[in-house]
Amino acid sequence: MSESQSRLQVVFADLRRAVDDVILKHQVTLEELLTTVEWLQQVADAGELPSASILFYKTVLKGTAGATYAHPEKDGASHWEMEGPAHRPGAPVLHSPAVLPMRPDEPGEPLIVSGIVRTTTGDPLPGAALEIWQIGADNVYSGMDTSDFEPLNIPNDSTGIPVDNLRARIIADSEGRYEFRTVMPGTETFGLATDGPLAAFTRALQLQGLRPLHIHAIVSADGCLPLTTQIYFDGDPLVAGTIEGHVPADAVKTTVRHDDHRARGLDRPYRTLTYDFVLRPAAEAAVTPQ
Repeated sequence: MSESQSRLQVVFADLRRAVDDVILKHQVTLEELLTTVEWLQQVADAGELPSASILFYKTVLKGTAGATYAHPEKDGASHWEMEGPAHRPGAPVLHSPAVLPMRPDEPGEPLIVSGIVRTTTGDPLPGAALEIWQIGADNVYSGMDTSDFEPLNIPNDSTGIPVDNLRARIIADSEGRYEFRTVMPGTETFGLATDGPLAAFTRALQLQGLRPLHIHAIVSADGCLPLTTQIYFDGDPLVAGTIEGHVPADAVKTTVRHDDHRARGLDRPYRTLTYDFVLRPAAEAAVTPQ
């Protein structure tokens, strides 16, 4: 960017070129352009412009808050994901192997997640901390209400649910290994009005106004850059397409169903999932250009 150009000028020039390329490539007609403008007016009239940010919200954060984990393909680092509004600081500290705080009658299929936290050079990270949180099988985040998700109108009534339900900060062992038991997560909606223009847009794209099943994690260790990420699940059709953007293939993990639940002290079959978190050493803090 030259001294004579503002950031607005530079960013808009790049945006203009990208849009021009799309218009020319697909021979977008004037009628289609005016229909797009009309739709944007409908979004504004419906008060849905703030909610429309979900179309590019994750991408903006990936290029800013997630810049230190850009281009994971270059060194095998884990992929970065946005933290999201459902994070609550101060989760209970537990040592691996752990069971996330949950109700005695917690709904959902039991799930045991395990793996190792290591660096991109393969060194294990003893005592690494994994802050874990997720939505319950009843589709509710603990300790939150609908107002915590504004400007999205995501229904979330956690009345009667302990504030730290399915939330914990788990400390890995001396070899960087961790294990925790939880339940398969429920479904998180974007809270789009079913009769609004944004919902009509998602239907036209054949995308549901839902997020893929996921578990949140913030992983940290001495000498490494902290990683915010999410675990997704193989077999969930929503990982193939979501309105908020691409789900990296490496983030999608396979679960295995087990029937030896009594040996685990469980009253029903459970699933296991393996996920190794790979952190970048802090010496690599220089941001890689996008």
